[in-house]
Amino acid sequence: MDVVEAIKRQLDIVEFIGRFTPLQKSGRSFKGLCPFHTEKTPSFYVFPERGNWRCFGTCGEGGDLFTFVQKRENADFRGALRLLAAEAGIELSVEDSRKRSQHERLAAVMSAAVEFYQRCLREPGGEAAMAYLRDKRGLRDNTIESWRLGWAPNDWRVLRGFLHNRGYEEHDIVGAGLVIEGENGRESYDRFRGRVIIPIANERGEYIAMGGRGLHGEEPKYLNSPQSELFDKGRTLFGLDHAAGSIRESGVAVVVEGYMDVLGPWQAGFTNVVATMGTSLTEHHAGLLRRSARRIVLAMDPDAAGLAAAERAGGLFLGLDSPENMGQAVRQADAIVGSAEVELRVAPLPPGQDPDEITRDQPEVWRSAIDDAPPFAEFLLRRLMNAQQVESPSQARELVDRLRPVLAAVRDPLERAVYIQRVARHLGIGEEAIIERLQAGARQTVPAPRAREAATPLTPEDVLLAILLKHRVLRHAFRNYPPSLFTGALERELFLRWLRDEEAFGRGEEEEPVMLRARYLEGRRLPPLSENEARAAAQEQVRKILRDRIVMHQAARSEDLAEAERRLGANRVAELAMATWRGAMPEDHDRTLAEAVIEELQLGLSLHRREDPSTV
Repeated sequence: MDVVEAIKRQLDIVEFIGRFTPLQKSGRSFKGLCPFHTEKTPSFYVFPERGNWRCFGTCGEGGDLFTFVQKRENADFRGALRLLAAEAGIELSVEDSRKRSQHERLAAVMSAAVEFYQRCLREPGGEAAMAYLRDKRGLRDNTIESWRLGWAPNDWRVLRGFLHNRGYEEHDIVGAGLVIEGENGRESYDRFRGRVIIPIANERGEYIAMGGRGLHGEEPKYLNSPQSELFDKGRTLFGLDHAAGSIRESGVAVVVEGYMDVLGPWQAGFTNVVATMGTSLTEHHAGLLRRSARRIVLAMDPDAAGLAAAERAGGLFLGLDSPENMGQAVRQADAIVGSAEVELRVAPLPPGQDPDEITRDQPEVWRSAIDDAPPFAEFLLRRLMNAQQVESPSQARELVDRLRPVLAAVRDPLERAVYIQRVARHLGIGEEAIIERLQAGARQTVPAPRAREAATPLTPEDVLLAILLKHRVLRHAFRNYPPSLFTGALERELFLRWLRDEEAFGRGEEEEPVMLRARYLEGRRLPPLSENEARAAAQEQVRKILRDRIVMHQAARSEDLAEAERRLGANRVAELAMATWRGAMPEDHDRTLAEAVIEELQLGLSLHRREDPSTV
């Protein structure tokens, strides 16, 4: 449970708000005088089942427990979070100033090291590294400069001395992973020596690590920075800071294996390419990409090593000798891209050629490979079908049995039907025979049913935010929509940051709830939509939100009228309503009740009209 939900469950919204304005039970809700404007007749309601409140009077404010505190205390979301967490006795994992300043110090050390190594590449001693980059790797000077490539002299303590002279402290240099602590009282020494340096930045362009490439057969060929407070290779994609704009524009993110596999395509104009850090694609990686990408393509060399890397992508550890593992891989691939409408595809490249070679010498081949990349499941099916000859009925049965786990793991029935059709054509037999064989095997191996946790249904506010997060092009169209469109303070804060075009929804642990909510909504499955379709879908959710507000208002008024009927009798309320509707002026003591009757009637009529979201 995230901290916002934990606080809401711990605190009673009626009890908390009741401290500031007396509340009286009215059916399933509570009502009282609005604490945010002067009024004589109660128009302020608290709905404990919904966990929110709303004023149906002059101010028209509403929200949840957090928005109430924000408005009353004139606080921002973080301030309300701290106040309510203290009230609920819940400890926040707040990133204190010491930790923040440590992160900033390490980032500053790393940036200074990048600057030093970049300068060393241009100075005497860097000739061999420059020749390697220009002549062997074919990189132009503007590419070398844009990516701030450098050279680490073959010296044990040259960087350490430079950083000390700059005033950086030893523990920060060690903490950044730039030097290695000496053993048995010896001095620490530089981690990178005699290597071409490739700086590694996070998605915000902040330098967090380095990769070092040896020139003379050193092992390892590539040496990376260690895991640190700055650098987590399972959460970092090399080149994402350069590729983010292109990925957002094209909707396609291409994932390769190495640094040069990013630099070469980038120089050739294919700027939507990123690389993993010697690890398989993780859910965190996919989470970074699916903010902007509708398709993730794994571009791999189709030799044994390259295809094995493709099979590992997404944490997909499988063996071709185990169809069950292949089926599990398809399910894991689906989990990697999440429930969002993001495709995971594999683009086998020409044998023996790296992405930088192909994009330089055969750009059309690269473009076709990415455009025509098959879905992950189809990639596995092709491998199985191409790896096994079928010359007899028994071999056909064996192949279908091997394909069964992969086909069963494909969730989309239409996609599965297409694959069955292709298998049938490959074998030269009817689809019915394939389906019957698959069903027969499924009956033999069907596992005991397991209870599945039902996904929490999305509210119209959730769906609206999910659409907006997936289609940031709508920011201009929604720039005048008020945050009060959303009931929850968390959702309001998320919407405000979306309007400000903030890529990161949480800069520290204190703001983690906003980031978590954004990631959750980004991961929910939505149909693919064009810009116009997305705008229409978003406006439809706005209409649903407004209609729900009317329903809530009408429910509150209905409870008031039900209470009046119990007190005065149904006939008296009906007579008063009829007289007022005909234009009679009620007595002062009946005026509030008469207004409630008319308002309830008007609310009921408005439910049959389509509200225009542009009037919000």
